Amino acid sequence: MQIYNKYVAIGFSRNCVILHEKVKRDSVTVKEEDTLELERLEDASAADKATSLPGRASASSQGEVAYAALRRRIIQCELEPGERITEAQLATETGIGKTPVREALTRLIQEGLVRSMPGHGYEVTPITLGDVQDLFNFRLIVEPAAAQLAAGHVIATDLRRLDELCAARFSTVEKESESHYLQANYLFHTTIADASGNRRLAEAVRRALEESERLFHLSNVLRNRSDEVAHEHKDLVDALIAGDGETARKLTLAHITASQRLVLDALLTSPSLLAINILPLRRKNHADN
Repeated sequence: MQIYNKYVAIGFSRNCVILHEKVKRDSVTVKEEDTLELERLEDASAADKATSLPGRASASSQGEVAYAALRRRIIQCELEPGERITEAQLATETGIGKTPVREALTRLIQEGLVRSMPGHGYEVTPITLGDVQDLFNFRLIVEPAAAQLAAGHVIATDLRRLDELCAARFSTVEKESESHYLQANYLFHTTIADASGNRRLAEAVRRALEESERLFHLSNVLRNRSDEVAHEHKDLVDALIAGDGETARKLTLAHITASQRLVLDALLTSPSLLAINILPLRRKNHADN
């Protein structure tokens, strides 16, 4: 509510209301996407309830249940990077038929979390240090640009939402709280990206965050940085309210750089992650030059 009141005072002084109706229409799409994201990140207990009564769930809802359960297991590295999996194996483990599992795997392939191995089933996409660097370098390009464009253009309802998302925390001993935290982080950044007014840029941010979620989990294993992130997010919201695009850009750069450092530290130094299959930097082929 404090951020909302600040927005009202500054928004009118900057004559930003001329963009209100356009962004208001755009926010409807954002809310629909947020609803889909909430469904996507249901935890495994909800999946178990949905499948405990045979015949009750439709094929479509069973596909959603399979998707949510498998995605959670991949993000939390219960299905480890590089692990080979099959439809029959996953159908047995989840208690869901092969068709819904196949639908779920297709979606996970589109998100880059699984890849098809013709004749050999599927593989949980490995994590390589080169991919980590590529992904964070990409985020350093698209997210600061989105934040800069969004400055002064985030409507009041979305500012209230950002204020609420800033309060997200998690406990290292509660997996469900971490899932909610990762979801809140995703919605925070995609809400800002959507306010940029550039659909392609917003979609690039969304895809990069989806691919980063497993890395965020690994860094959370090393250290709970949620308090620091909350302060960084609040500073960013203040810059958005003030319409200060340059400050929003710099804060986003610093935020992503800090996250990158923690992820790399987690992958390279944490004893608890030594069992995770992390591949070294890819060697550059001379034919690629």
